Amino acid sequence: MGVERLDRARRQPSQVWLMFGLFLVVWAAEAGLGYDLCVVKQDIQNDALSRVANAFYVLYSRMPHLAAIGFVWNPLPSLLELLLVVLWPWFPGLVQEALAGVILSSLAAATQAVLWLRAALQAGVSRGGALLGCGLLVLHPFLFLYGSNGMSEMVFSCLLVWTTLQYLAWRRQPGGARLAAAGLGLALAFLTRYEAVAFGVALALVAAVDSWRAAAPEALPGTRRRQRQHIVRQRTSYLVASLVILLLPSVYAGLVWMAMNAFIMGDPLYFFHSAYSNLAQSSVLVNSSEFAALMGHPLRVLGFMAQRLWVFCLPLLALLLHRGRQRRLWQWDTLAVVLLSLSVPALQFNLLLHGASYGWLRFFFYPLPIAAAWWVYEWGLDSPSVAQAAVLPRQGRHRRRAAARRIGWLYPLSLLAAAAWTWRVMHNPVLAPEEYDTLYQRWNITRLQTTEAIAGYINQNLPDATVLMDSFSAFNVIIHCEHPQNLIITSDLDFQEALQHPLAHHVQYILVPNPQDSVFRFDAVNRQYPDLYARGAPWAKLVQSFDGWRLYAVLGSPR
Repeated sequence: MGVERLDRARRQPSQVWLMFGLFLVVWAAEAGLGYDLCVVKQDIQNDALSRVANAFYVLYSRMPHLAAIGFVWNPLPSLLELLLVVLWPWFPGLVQEALAGVILSSLAAATQAVLWLRAALQAGVSRGGALLGCGLLVLHPFLFLYGSNGMSEMVFSCLLVWTTLQYLAWRRQPGGARLAAAGLGLALAFLTRYEAVAFGVALALVAAVDSWRAAAPEALPGTRRRQRQHIVRQRTSYLVASLVILLLPSVYAGLVWMAMNAFIMGDPLYFFHSAYSNLAQSSVLVNSSEFAALMGHPLRVLGFMAQRLWVFCLPLLALLLHRGRQRRLWQWDTLAVVLLSLSVPALQFNLLLHGASYGWLRFFFYPLPIAAAWWVYEWGLDSPSVAQAAVLPRQGRHRRRAAARRIGWLYPLSLLAAAAWTWRVMHNPVLAPEEYDTLYQRWNITRLQTTEAIAGYINQNLPDATVLMDSFSAFNVIIHCEHPQNLIITSDLDFQEALQHPLAHHVQYILVPNPQDSVFRFDAVNRQYPDLYARGAPWAKLVQSFDGWRLYAVLGSPR
């Protein structure tokens, strides 16, 4: 063991510098692309900008408070972005160009790369092979794009990789610390995206089986029946203890989130079925012939998913082929990796079947990072551990190099194929509308320019006026206004009262989006005054029209 410690001490500094260098390179590359997209090309993703805006309201709205972060989207990304948004007065681009989100997603991409590389080296993979595998994962076009655009997907992917790697490390060497780390990763994943619930259910099932199989009950003298009962009790206790360690952080996070929804919004499931929730927004899909045809038709849903899912499943299929070559295909591990990889797509299947999902491409990429994490576990099964290699006799360093595991050709080939086909899919406006719009800049930039023009009009003509608007629709207007403290927005404590009685709350202007445009029908102003945009009202005067927006001056009371 002294040789092992000496070898580990020699490797430690070089590996630390390797990880540090990898982190800097990946972060710089991702942040550079994000700067080009958001600042140079002004192609900012709405969801990324909206999450940054949620953090902005906490600090710089008319009524700053932490609850202004919102209770629909999971709060962790916006909470982390608060650390950057605080610098808005000196660096407005952190908010207006969503650079706070870009920095967060690029840091998540760099962290994911370091986690994967470190785990591969610990599994005995050669340094060259580990760097090759990590590089192919980082440069996958879909992962690289979402590591740069400020969306929450890369943060979630990083947490999935962390959770999976920690759990698999526990499988190899059971211990409470690894399992607790996996539980913490799962809780943070839930605070990032709701898909963590599906992954958590699958992980709990896998952990239950693994705990039952891994338990080693002590021998007990007596009859066979008494011995069997003792074994069942011991295994049950180990299973329950393992699940408590794994799931307690997530359960606690979920209960706290529902409690905050209940105490502040008056409904513990406000995030699930409020007017701003995904469930409400997806209700417009009944008007789409494509999605209406999927509702209640499992085979059509499977066909819809297969077109988008298969490119991200190539590393998983390669993993199954590898397990077959190693004669491990018909083992519990195979079912476990399939369950984990397909858990989030299974949730999408249910949502699409009930018309509750837009079916965007980014909802289907999660099998890729999960399979990449499991590949590390497979290489650990294929080769001697690093500790074993360190104490091999005589040849020493050369013997250890021979013992280092090569990654083979299946993993890199599957990633290359997945990257090539995903790149093709991203150029398809039907299969990948969001990614296609990013590549060709056809739609989103125009909408952003319109809302920036509205803010410019307010800044120039109404700098001291009190303007009411729903941040659900007008988030880009709010963050571009020079005096956001003059605006009455959704997170303000008196918003509903001001919306119903604008004159009594000194509201001078109301901004209304076109309710015929996508989900703007859920805008609070349109829900309160459904005919205001199209027909106006006796108590309001049209001041200015924009593309899809109208600004009204308040002349009297609606009632």
